[in-house]
Amino acid sequence: MLIEKRQIELTDREREIATACCMGRRAKDIASELGISKRTVDAHKANIYHKLGISNCFELMRVFM
Repeated sequence: MLIEKRQIELTDREREIATACCMGRRAKDIASELGISKRTVDAHKANIYHKLGISNCFELMRVFM
């Protein structure tokens, strides 16, 4: 996925997790649905935030809208 405003490419998994975060899902629930650990979800979120230059889910929602 290419974030148009910032020209940042996310992996499929990062996009999947970012979408779930924007829907208000907790890392624990995302992990359960995807069959991965909460720590892995947290690591993906950290990568997403770093790539986009943001620091929280509210900013992520703003980028995706």
